[in-house]
Amino acid sequence: MEKPKKEYGKLSLDQFKQLVSELPVIRNQMKELPDLLNSASKDKIKEVLDHGLYWAIGYELSFQELLALLICALGCHQELHRAAQSDDPTQAAFSIFQNVEYETWKGGLEGLFEISDVVGLFAALQRNVLSIMLFHRTLNAMVDEVRNGDDDSLFNAVRIDRSIITCPTFALRISTAEVKNDKKFFIRLRSSLKGPSKKHWEAYKDLRYAFFILRESGFNQMSDAQLEELLVHQLKLYPDAPSARKNLRKQFTESKKFSTT
Repeated sequence: MEKPKKEYGKLSLDQFKQLVSELPVIRNQMKELPDLLNSASKDKIKEVLDHGLYWAIGYELSFQELLALLICALGCHQELHRAAQSDDPTQAAFSIFQNVEYETWKGGLEGLFEISDVVGLFAALQRNVLSIMLFHRTLNAMVDEVRNGDDDSLFNAVRIDRSIITCPTFALRISTAEVKNDKKFFIRLRSSLKGPSKKHWEAYKDLRYAFFILRESGFNQMSDAQLEELLVHQLKLYPDAPSARKNLRKQFTESKKFSTT
């Protein structure tokens, strides 16, 4: 059987469109989760929070490992194994998330997970998408940068997810600042806890997510014409203007400076 055509590394054009189309859904879910918890019955809240809701430890993993953990928590590990052996692993992986039967969920892989684990892992995934659109890279990648001494990545990550200060890498850095009485560090940390600034939101772009997908799927080299066709005409993530090719080239080159892990 002939394998499906992949115009963009591991992705076909339709699959690329499918990934980008999920962005509004993810944004809405981030806004809806606090409302759902606040409006849910006491029994439902107890079910989610009884074992604690903590996902920051997941940021210590690579982004790929975090996704794998979510798949195990959903109980879709066998489907993922079959997907890897199929003619189109990417499309098969898409189908896994579309066909999850939450009503019959029984603790994921060997019943090891609680519902709070699933909620936390989805929260981490949502915040990773936001991180990509603001800072070109995942929170997992920024944790690795902090691990290697980059304080700017720490402050940027805290703007995305304040709970990340509880992950071991961040706790270690904050403890070091505490023992040194590093006042400048804590002034910047206090500012970061307020969330993304107006300047950050102005850079909030689905385009950055598209660049991330290209790099993650192994499609790092594109001509100006290819960038314009995909991002302007197919995905409609950038206006059709005379300067489109030049500006897209500049932003695509900039995006390649950051890790996708």
